[in-house]
Amino acid sequence: MKRLTIYVILAAAIMHIALIYRNAAFLNIFYGQIFIMLLLGILNLISIQKLEIFMSVPENVVQLGKKIPVNITISNKGILPTGKIEVKVNSFNLYSNKKEITKFYGSADKKSISVLKCSYLTKNPGNIEFSIKKVWSNDFLGILKLPVFKHDVYKQSVIVIPKLYKIPIFTGKSQYKYIFEDKAVQNNFKNSDSGENSENRQYIPGDSFKNIHWKLSAKTGELMVRQKYDNFSSGVVFFLVFKSVENSYIKRRFIQTILSISTSLTYNGCCHYICWYDIDTGEIVRTKIECDNDSYEIVQKCIDKISEKHKENTDIYMLKELYARKYNLQGSFSYIALNTDFELYVNDIKIVKYDYKNLKESVSSTEIQL
Repeated sequence: MKRLTIYVILAAAIMHIALIYRNAAFLNIFYGQIFIMLLLGILNLISIQKLEIFMSVPENVVQLGKKIPVNITISNKGILPTGKIEVKVNSFNLYSNKKEITKFYGSADKKSISVLKCSYLTKNPGNIEFSIKKVWSNDFLGILKLPVFKHDVYKQSVIVIPKLYKIPIFTGKSQYKYIFEDKAVQNNFKNSDSGENSENRQYIPGDSFKNIHWKLSAKTGELMVRQKYDNFSSGVVFFLVFKSVENSYIKRRFIQTILSISTSLTYNGCCHYICWYDIDTGEIVRTKIECDNDSYEIVQKCIDKISEKHKENTDIYMLKELYARKYNLQGSFSYIALNTDFELYVNDIKIVKYDYKNLKESVSSTEIQL
């Protein structure tokens, strides 16, 4: 834009001199400037017709403070080389609701494909959506630029996780060998009328009819369901207990604590469930965590649950009861619970309240025993 402004001012000055002094030479220079601008514009317009721009973000998860690689592909199928190509990439952080525009520059020779290996520095954790906002093609002198309409419009997401801390965790052998439920314990039967290794309870709406104990139901006059525990353990459940958090720093620290605990469990070979109460649906939600990427996806799923709707912490024991009822668990099961006051509970016992201002030292000084 600056070059175009300078070019127009210069052309106007030459035209002014030509008219005042009636100088044909300056008038010819002015006409030459107009011709050059038209020629550059036409060449640029021809080049644009054969241009296609694509973007790819090869990394799905990046730690805070690291650079996200962004590859811009410029495909030029025309017979003319391009001038400078300006690509404006829009990045929107779903966590902080901040939008940024980053400019990348490149060019491509005739009938060639050029790949710009660029990078974006992460400043805030959360889920960042990348998309191409606008593409401009400059002429060879950089005076006149025109928009390129053939470009990738799809959004690509990258999870930016905060720095994680190692938490000392001691797990018994039973936690290494448990089996995840496919759906619920109620579907884990071999023989619906066998009473071996099973317990009975009243029917709950949603239970499978194939698991109803018909003989016992006939005796008691009410539907009874068989619950079997052979070769089954519920594993470790990690409850997240939300309330409204407006401070973005505290929210970021809470996410750091969640991921630090979850990844530390994974490093110790302890697969687990992360579970929370969805106030919108009124149901318990859980996600199976078997590797680090499973934990990172939790950031996307539960970050919006730390909202104004949660005026008070959900009761931990209520979560435990709802979980056991939904997944048909009887007896005790191992669980961890973390609330937004940074209080950590392990199997009904509050073991620590983390200091979110000094989180690294706080989480590393308390061992979690399961």
